[in-house]
Amino acid sequence: MVNLFQTRRKLERQNNVKLLASIVDWTIALYMILPGAIIGFFLYKDFVTDVETLWVAQVPLVIWMVLLFFITSMPTIRTYLQRADRLFLIQDSRQMTQLKRAGFTWTLTKHLCRIVFFLALLVPIFIKVHHLTTLDLLIYLLLFFTASFCKNLVHLRIQIKWQQFCISFVVWVAGIALFLYVSPVVIALICMVLCIVNYMYYERHFVQSMKHFDQLVELDQVEFYKWQSTIFNTAPELRSMLAPKMKKPRFLWTNSKRMFSHSDYFIEELLCKTMLRQSQYKWGYLRLLFTGIGFIIVVPVWVKFVLLILLFFGLRTYMKSILQQTFEHKVWTIFQVSEEQMQRARTRLLKGFVDFPILIVFVMVVVYLTGYS
Repeated sequence: MVNLFQTRRKLERQNNVKLLASIVDWTIALYMILPGAIIGFFLYKDFVTDVETLWVAQVPLVIWMVLLFFITSMPTIRTYLQRADRLFLIQDSRQMTQLKRAGFTWTLTKHLCRIVFFLALLVPIFIKVHHLTTLDLLIYLLLFFTASFCKNLVHLRIQIKWQQFCISFVVWVAGIALFLYVSPVVIALICMVLCIVNYMYYERHFVQSMKHFDQLVELDQVEFYKWQSTIFNTAPELRSMLAPKMKKPRFLWTNSKRMFSHSDYFIEELLCKTMLRQSQYKWGYLRLLFTGIGFIIVVPVWVKFVLLILLFFGLRTYMKSILQQTFEHKVWTIFQVSEEQMQRARTRLLKGFVDFPILIVFVMVVVYLTGYS
């Protein structure tokens, strides 16, 4: 059965690698991933060295714990079951049970490594600022793991979204209350008891029993395609392969007034209204812009201008892609605009959506550095 589990894990890994390889080519690896890794290394090095003097030292410990409760939520427990197993594998209950246990062990191990990773990133804050010991960190690691395990197990029995949210909120509040008002030793004992009870409950009702076979298969399929959907949404060339979730927005606003009084700017008006009407264009641009501004605010001085340059080229590339997609619309065959008119409109919009915001951010950075010095 371990061979069957490994075979299905291998097939899933190969499919994910193929999808990822279709997105991350050598240009992205060379111009985005490699510089991001180098900058991230030096940023974290400065963070570790100067953590006691940074603004993060003023954040209370309970805030970090709440943040970790949110970002360390456990995904759905994988079973690696398939619908065909109802015909070909259900007669061998021993193999079915071993497959479920293997998926359960893999999910918990992967989630435990994820919690360790996030805790390791924040170790300088916990040790240098809040003076926690290694034993305290291990106990809090067990607390985060137990809270995620309990929440995930309750979600298996409750499928209504708002009830799942309420349960998650109650689990987070209970975990924070344990952190604030209970000693670490008692927390460790409570967590170990809860883990044992949860394991016994999952073993009895979801591993040994076949009652929830359809539910486990459906949840496993959702978890399998969840990562693939993220890749599809990240890559524009794959996004069109997804099934549409809602009606596609119209090309223009209906009954909208003119944005530009000058009649020569009708191309710019069509493009601006299209960008405002298409949610993926509008929110993609705002996410990229404000994410870049946020990183520029928190990074050290020597990195601010590097990120500003990267933000400039990133916004410019994104806007060129949007304009190219918009100019491929069939409406331009009706208006019969020339290539020269399109180029002038493209230049004006790049100045408005890229050059002007970057210039404002640059002036703000210079003014901040001048006042700080």
